[in-house]
Amino acid sequence: MKDQKSLDFITALETGDRDLMQRVPRADVHNHVALGGDFQSWNKKTGLDLKDGKHYFPDFTIFQDQVNTILTYPYKNPTKEQSWDRLFGLFAETYELAIADGISYIEPVYDSTFLDFFDMDLELMIKTIGDQIDYYKSWITIAPDIGIMRTYDIKDVERTIYPCIESGFFKALDLYADERIGPPENFTHIYKDAKKAGMKLKAHAGELLDADFVQRSVDILGLDEVQHGISAANSKEVMTFLAERQTRLNICPSSNIQLCQVKSYQTHPLRILLDNGVKASVNTDDAIIFGRKSSDEFFSLYET
Repeated sequence: MKDQKSLDFITALETGDRDLMQRVPRADVHNHVALGGDFQSWNKKTGLDLKDGKHYFPDFTIFQDQVNTILTYPYKNPTKEQSWDRLFGLFAETYELAIADGISYIEPVYDSTFLDFFDMDLELMIKTIGDQIDYYKSWITIAPDIGIMRTYDIKDVERTIYPCIESGFFKALDLYADERIGPPENFTHIYKDAKKAGMKLKAHAGELLDADFVQRSVDILGLDEVQHGISAANSKEVMTFLAERQTRLNICPSSNIQLCQVKSYQTHPLRILLDNGVKASVNTDDAIIFGRKSSDEFFSLYET
């Protein structure tokens, strides 16, 4: 017998009741914290001339340009204090959107390069992030991940990621950016050390590359979860591998569609993956860019 929360979730989907959906506790475990807020709210504060959400990026580099515009904006200030306020303002936007949408648990990924923003003062970075997490703890449980850009020089990655791993503050490790650059083999030593530190292991794979890349990433990095992983649906063997290993895919449908990896919700491979026994969760990825909340994702999937 389903519990009341599950029944409410089903009722909300069947009736299209968005108010009820926002009262159902849900999780968002694939969320880039500086990119997870509401576009309209953030754009009004910044005055940046960025296109509204729900648009398409046929070229991944165009999407990356949009990401860079957002992430570098806080640094373009005359004082460190103003930069600080803007960066943590982006983080706050993420949490406020999640809370308003009924998210009760979130795993936001902070980039290891944020440590440079704090002049390599790890204690200060953790205290500042921790203070913000504490501020929101009455409304949402925040389990922070730490992430690395696979396109960066490995020595530069090591400089910022190892202090974060050793701190014990971050709960999981993630690897992201264009997966056609920076093969998983480059990061095996970092993942082994993160595993020894008791961290959960995630990485982006199968967003742009094929099913074999998903399996290769899981094998080489020892992944507990795959961010995206949608191309696994093209291989019965890889789906069987993921199902037997109980490796979950943290899928973001709007992201997949707007990055032109999937044509529509109707053709999204989530249904195929579930039917083949693959564990999956539904998440937002970058709400500021894609213009979609968690509840929007569930309603769109249900309706199609």
